[in-house]
Amino acid sequence: MPDPIAQAFPRRPLRLTAPIETWRAWIVGILGALLFGGAFAAMSFEAIPGLISDHEIRATAQPMPKTRIQSGRCKVRLLLLNDCEVTLSVPQDRGAPVRRTVHYLFVEPSFGNRDAMAMGDPARPELATTDLGLDRFWNRVMTLGGMLAVSAALALGCLMLPILAGRQKRALARLSRVQLEPVPARVQMAQRVWNVTPVGGGKVSKWNLGSKGEPFVMDPAGGIVLAVSPVGGGDVFPLDEKLQWIELTDAERAALRVARDTIQGRGGDATVRAAP
Repeated sequence: MPDPIAQAFPRRPLRLTAPIETWRAWIVGILGALLFGGAFAAMSFEAIPGLISDHEIRATAQPMPKTRIQSGRCKVRLLLLNDCEVTLSVPQDRGAPVRRTVHYLFVEPSFGNRDAMAMGDPARPELATTDLGLDRFWNRVMTLGGMLAVSAALALGCLMLPILAGRQKRALARLSRVQLEPVPARVQMAQRVWNVTPVGGGKVSKWNLGSKGEPFVMDPAGGIVLAVSPVGGGDVFPLDEKLQWIELTDAERAALRVARDTIQGRGGDATVRAAP
């Protein structure tokens, strides 16, 4: 039996005019890169100097009974991530004591208050720290390294968004220069991205089409929508319910809607193939 969609689909090059959201990709990409890049810089600025100074005195550190802990607090995030800040009062041979604030970031289960003791190298009292930080030195190194790696990866991922959107624009332009044929497909939407898979399997095509449009559904029960791809195979692009993302005449749009009604009247047989 002839396929209604294949018979109604125009046999001429068709321009695709879908709203690839490049502007949104640029905004999200730049803001995300600034956010995660700022987090990377803030963590580095706060934690690295303390790690360096603690590394310099680890081998010679000993209790410093004259150094007083003025204040200290630890915030626990996600049950395991400890963010501690300790302020020390370091006595000087001459003059008033010097205040030194140290920051520790480490992963460890937290159970109530923590005890700490001032530690340091008598030859370098200005690098005073606590046993809380020294005992967890390598924990702090690995925690910071992991968080910096995640922040850097997220910042780079955000910068990739406008690049990927630009690639989609170019891919859409390539599809607009070749003969297209109708293809049955399924669409999954994730964070404004349409993931399009041809029925029967094949390469998944990802399109940043936002959440305003709806796919042209041919078989609601089977979740099958109408898409197009170049004759012979290639990227699969979904058509919207209003058929505005492809350059058709009003008569051609009406013919495709009639073809869909015919398919649904058969009980949802949404097989689509190119007309001979």
